[in-house]
Amino acid sequence: MKSSDFRREREQRRRTYYREGILHAAERVILRKGYSATTMDDVAREARLSKATIYKYIPGKGALLYEIMSHYFDELRDKTEAIASGAGTAEAKLRQAMRLALTESESKQSLTRVLWMDKSMLKLMRVFVAASGKPASATAADRKMIGLLRDKRREITAVGARILEEGVAAGEFRPMDTARAAEYLEAVLEGYTHARFWRGDAPVSKDAAEELTRFVLEGIRNPERTPKEN
Repeated sequence: MKSSDFRREREQRRRTYYREGILHAAERVILRKGYSATTMDDVAREARLSKATIYKYIPGKGALLYEIMSHYFDELRDKTEAIASGAGTAEAKLRQAMRLALTESESKQSLTRVLWMDKSMLKLMRVFVAASGKPASATAADRKMIGLLRDKRREITAVGARILEEGVAAGEFRPMDTARAAEYLEAVLEGYTHARFWRGDAPVSKDAAEELTRFVLEGIRNPERTPKEN
């Protein structure tokens, strides 16, 4: 490896280390104080860094939520990619990926609850809506960040589609539109996660991923029943 490449790689590792530390510190502060009451000074103290260093990685409080969400999607994508690229059958990979999605969501449960109770989250949701329906009511920076987050979500769904494609090619799964099927699976997982809020944030069952995967693979039709002709 050339010395310039080594320095570049070392700098990238250093930036990643600092950025992750700052974002984790920000999450801890938000859990204690809520997003609206959190300041960049709070984040700097929690991360034990100067505010000038914080601003090198996070441009300001307005970008904090986007950065936290972006980091979450990056980690989920990388972990899902590791599953897709690993050994095992497509069915086994599908089970692992669905289990990962639920456990990662569970790990962010407290932060999600705090954010949903914060008035700033309502503003963020209005930006989501405006970005797709009323571009004039969202700033160019907001629309850019929303676009980046959507791209990151699509990357995760694309990895799921690859797992389904592998299963189709191996004869494990029936032929299907794998991109559309991956979107359906995403909707199932998100729906299950959001439904827990209405049940009082009950913890995810240890068998939830297995049960959801089995439901997806087997469906609800009785295989012993002879279908009637139309």
